[in-house]
Amino acid sequence: MDKRCPYKLYLARLSPLSRTSIRSQLESVGELMEWPPSDLAERLVNVDYATALDVQSAMLDKGFAPRTVNRVITAIRGVVKAGVITEKVSQKQYLHLQSVPKIKHAQKAGNALTLHQVIKLFRNLRKNTSPLGFRDRAILAVMLGCGLRRSEVIACSIGHFDGEARTLFIAHGKGSKSRRVYLPEWVQVLIQDWLEVRGNDSGYLFCVIKRGGHTHPDRMLSGEVIYYLVKQHCTSIGRQDITPHDLRRTYITRLLDQGADLNTVRQMAGHSDISTTVIYDKRDDKTMRKTADELNYGDAGLPL
Repeated sequence: MDKRCPYKLYLARLSPLSRTSIRSQLESVGELMEWPPSDLAERLVNVDYATALDVQSAMLDKGFAPRTVNRVITAIRGVVKAGVITEKVSQKQYLHLQSVPKIKHAQKAGNALTLHQVIKLFRNLRKNTSPLGFRDRAILAVMLGCGLRRSEVIACSIGHFDGEARTLFIAHGKGSKSRRVYLPEWVQVLIQDWLEVRGNDSGYLFCVIKRGGHTHPDRMLSGEVIYYLVKQHCTSIGRQDITPHDLRRTYITRLLDQGADLNTVRQMAGHSDISTTVIYDKRDDKTMRKTADELNYGDAGLPL
């Protein structure tokens, strides 16, 4: 690694999962801004206030979520800060970037699938009996049945799956925190079905499949692959608006709908703060009406 390259220095200080995600997002920005791939590192360290606003505008026009746009600007600041440290750019440039405003977003942004839509989704998925079909079913199962982020899905190794205990160990979740998730029986079945195709060789649990159906356990999937397979399969049931993170929202909402208490859901989702879990709750007014109707204190308050 070039120890003087600010871009590489910035990426090196991130956790492995964050590094993969941020690198992918910054490369997407390079494509969006039509920067030659070979110039990406140089372009990023030279981003000034005006260019940062151009990046924001281009990403919003392309449909990127405000949270993603803000994350990218934070990453660019990180690259520029590394540039200041290595004396590639001036402190003044970094200070100007600190003034780039955050894009505001609604607290309850995002969507969730209904129970009927999830059932329809898996009915469609079962029609594909190719190796790709088995893999995609298992991937969507861990996202909807365990609430995994796409970065967590691609990082899972086969050794993290414990079929006997029915658990999946997440070694590097958000913020480099680890956790153990408990698999619903139907999720475990779909993983086992996939492993019949994949085999038990060491490597990534969900791996690359080459032409002819050949699996490559040593090849990690990219976050973009997860994004596109979610978009493809959800579009097939008429939900073009669903993103991978919306499957996590669906998971949290379904747990709450089924009566799980908020703190248990927080732990299962891997949230440090319960207020974060609340943001993911996509239950509607019908749930509150049903809950209100079920509240009673025996005969108290009833007409005599």
